[in-house]
Amino acid sequence: MIIKDLLRSPAGLAGVVILVLFSLISLYVLVTFPLDYGTRYWSNPKYWEDYPKLVPPVWFNYFVPYKLPQHYVSDLTKPTEEAENIKRYVFTYDLDADKFPTGVIFKYMNLTFYGDLPVISLKVKRPDGREITLIDFDGGIPPPRPGESPPYVRFVESPRTIILAAEPQAIRKAAAFADELGVACTTTEVLQAGLVTYIIFGEPVSNRCAAESFKPLKGRYVFEAEVVGDPRDQIGLVRLVVQGAVYGVMGTDYLGRDLAQGLLFGFPVALFIGGVVALLATLVGMALGIISGYIGGKTDEAIQRFADVMNNLPTLPLLILFVFVLGRSLFNIILVLVLFGWAGITIIVRSMVLSVKSSQFVEAAKLAGASSWWIMRRHILPPVLPYSFALIILKIPDAILSEASLSFLGLGDPSIPTWGQVLQQAFDNGALQNFAWWWILPPGLLIVLTAVGFVLVFFALEPLVNPRLRRQ
Repeated sequence: MIIKDLLRSPAGLAGVVILVLFSLISLYVLVTFPLDYGTRYWSNPKYWEDYPKLVPPVWFNYFVPYKLPQHYVSDLTKPTEEAENIKRYVFTYDLDADKFPTGVIFKYMNLTFYGDLPVISLKVKRPDGREITLIDFDGGIPPPRPGESPPYVRFVESPRTIILAAEPQAIRKAAAFADELGVACTTTEVLQAGLVTYIIFGEPVSNRCAAESFKPLKGRYVFEAEVVGDPRDQIGLVRLVVQGAVYGVMGTDYLGRDLAQGLLFGFPVALFIGGVVALLATLVGMALGIISGYIGGKTDEAIQRFADVMNNLPTLPLLILFVFVLGRSLFNIILVLVLFGWAGITIIVRSMVLSVKSSQFVEAAKLAGASSWWIMRRHILPPVLPYSFALIILKIPDAILSEASLSFLGLGDPSIPTWGQVLQQAFDNGALQNFAWWWILPPGLLIVLTAVGFVLVFFALEPLVNPRLRRQ
């Protein structure tokens, strides 16, 4: 009955839709993300080193007069094609932008070989049918050491990284290919002007050796990395990075972190903090309010004076002080929010208990010899419980906003990405100065939208659990 009435209300329906959507997203995150995502990935700069720094989302291209190239990161752990002594790893990159990618990086790690050094090469087939070999032999592989027996394993902890714009082989090959295209370039000119990427992805519009002499050649590029050697030779991971200027659904921050992932992980964290704090604070406040209102006397006076003091203290400075002293952990944040969140609920519940206390069924229970605890549990709690549930709904956004405020001030749990933490890092690292709106607006809007969803549900529930408002 209450659910039907709640959904009939426009405010209630809107709030329920928001909360159901956010709950489904939270469930998806819990199923697909590791629980240690914060420490293993989000707070690990090495994990994000191949991602673009501070770039807008892909859909930003729809609002600018020119199209920016998408960032491309692809990993292969198994060969795409395999012959007797050749293993081939194939990557495809579609260029449909009006600007050039800023670079190409080729990486591999966990190289295992049994005899002579394997021959590792990289070439690219362009949309115009031309082919350019960028690397025909990687001389950066350490040979077997004296006394070392096969298999020989290299690049286990750190990958072999080849930045084509700085690789002598790639620069020479690019200069030679530019000559084929009709642009006379020396290796020195290619290196100094940073033309490797322009030559790979461009077609000439003049014969002068300069970046302006090329325009992007749109279409599909096929990068092929080949490993030639002993049939037992293998590579654990091959990665190709084409550095672009837009990435993902929400862009990246100053470390290259995918903001969409950080914002997604913030959904269950926000709901968990809000739910736990609201539940515990409401239980404590409801228990003290029932005891205060029913027992009365000095007990009532002591509880209410203490609640008045706690309710009128400047909450935010005390939250900052306690979290700073106790430590920046999620448990401490929840503990402090509960410690300062029960007082208002106690005062409200006490006023409700005073009206229920004078009812005839309570007086009858007293005359029948029922104990105070039995009366509070059987006759006082049931009328108070529906409104307490509404108070839990209202308390959740308060807890979420408080945690966001602490995180924004740099006092959030550093091991867990939250919306407030994302905002704090944005302001600390110059998002406003760099006009990185994609780093500021989404977490702020999510915090507001979550609070609005719970408040709408509360306003829709209040008339249903309060008989006087229902009659009005």
